[in-house]
Amino acid sequence: MSTAEALADSEDFIRLASSSSEEERENDEQAYDEDEEREPLPNGKRAAEAAKTATENKTRNNHEICYNGQALPPWLKGHNRLGKGKYPDISDMINEEMSLFVKYISPTPEEHQMRVWVINRLQRVLDNMHLLDADAQALCFGSFATRLYLPTSDIDMTVMLYKNNSSKKAVAPAYENKEAVRRFLYTLAKHLKNAGFCQSCEVIAHARVPIIKTHEMITGIAVDISINADSGVQSAGVQKSFSEKVYPDALRSIVLVIKQFLSQRSMNEVYTGGIGSYAITLLAVSLFQTHPRVLSGGLQLTKNLGILLIEFFELYGKRFNYDNVCISVLENGRYLDKRRKGFFNMGQSYLLSIEDPCDTSNDVSKGTYGILRIKQTFGGAYDLINNAIFAYHQTRKHGEPINDTLRSTAAVSFTSNGSGDQSRRKRIKAMDGNARKATGGSGMFNDNPNAHVSFLSSILSVSAGVVKSRERLVREFYKGTMQKVLGVQYQPSLTNLLPDNSKDADTASDAVKAATEASAVKEMSAQETIATMNFDFTKSGATSGAPTDKVITISDGE
Repeated sequence: MSTAEALADSEDFIRLASSSSEEERENDEQAYDEDEEREPLPNGKRAAEAAKTATENKTRNNHEICYNGQALPPWLKGHNRLGKGKYPDISDMINEEMSLFVKYISPTPEEHQMRVWVINRLQRVLDNMHLLDADAQALCFGSFATRLYLPTSDIDMTVMLYKNNSSKKAVAPAYENKEAVRRFLYTLAKHLKNAGFCQSCEVIAHARVPIIKTHEMITGIAVDISINADSGVQSAGVQKSFSEKVYPDALRSIVLVIKQFLSQRSMNEVYTGGIGSYAITLLAVSLFQTHPRVLSGGLQLTKNLGILLIEFFELYGKRFNYDNVCISVLENGRYLDKRRKGFFNMGQSYLLSIEDPCDTSNDVSKGTYGILRIKQTFGGAYDLINNAIFAYHQTRKHGEPINDTLRSTAAVSFTSNGSGDQSRRKRIKAMDGNARKATGGSGMFNDNPNAHVSFLSSILSVSAGVVKSRERLVREFYKGTMQKVLGVQYQPSLTNLLPDNSKDADTASDAVKAATEASAVKEMSAQETIATMNFDFTKSGATSGAPTDKVITISDGE
């Protein structure tokens, strides 16, 4: 199968517009239609309009669009062209774009503090229930506890019902059976609504792990609440140790990009067959542990994030033997036989298998039944991002991509309307012709060395809905609604809710830090516990130990 056929076959899964909204794409199409229907102009006026359009395009090239006509993605706005020098190394450009994307998608101090306050508000509801037979504590685990969460991520929490006055933190006898847990879920849901925590709750009482799914009313943040399910706390400690102690910066960057990549394709929820945050983290850790150049010390992780991202897509999209191999991060990383491990499923041999470092009998990814689609998506992403690189390289060398497949790949923002491959090529050709007339021959590809370029926009996008949701959360922070509910003293001193430049952003961050200190809001005990967990994994399973900067070494006793 040719590259063009492979791309066309995978298009439904992997191609996304770099435009942040449908409205922007409609504007592009409307402009195209207007070009088709425009009446011929006299020679003098035609020349004047062409000159005016060329000037406008030149201005847009500097500020709003990339060299190939794509809209400048939001993570590049306000920044200079990637790389240093006239013709920078492309690997350095991808690495820089990875860093800028992670900085952009990472929650701001305001967003993080609002989530902390959501946790505190839930704890306050539990305290007001005045339970006589248990001590209820709200513990947070998952991506929020590990700081590996996206702005759109929900908050995973468990309510631990401990014995009163128990130093061993044992579950209260009255809540040890599932029926009692189910009854408490309905009681808690009623109290949440009565306290104004949420407008409605969905109680999923008969799932393997019964939960409440709801949205906190002030922030709109999704919250999943389970009861006495503390297994996630230890796995969160493993993730936090890997991301902060063993592979600082590098692991978090890769995980956030992969999570955003899967999230915008609705492949990040395990209950719908997707792959969860814990499994993504272990996949990335396994890549680092088994990478020959990393092992030899010839590849510095933080300076090769883009290359590692591409190799992640190549490994798990094209190379990995899903049928026979189980991934383990024990003993500095290794591959196991699925049959010997006991993870082989005769009817679904294609499933991904990852050994849980906290419980070696548990397959972390056994619920990811949509792995075939995820594998195809990873493989398609590898093709797209490589084609984007080659297209830019050819434009620098020849003035434009010399291959039709690369031209269609590079013009993602103009070709993501769901049309067939032949229609897309015809559309590109027509738009390229119009662009050549307007720009005096340069077409829709700009070989100006200073023109912006984005490689990640071939596989990533940030929707207008996400941007508006983040803006709303920041506004709520400075409005002080949550502070009033919790009785927190804070007087916002900024008039600009959403700073546009880095100086104002730093001022906002400083103000948030000051507000956090002034409020004296204490994070929940789960965060305190995880923050002190420095897993050395030198013994079987996960055990807390002294901080270490060395690579994790794990042995399961085999």
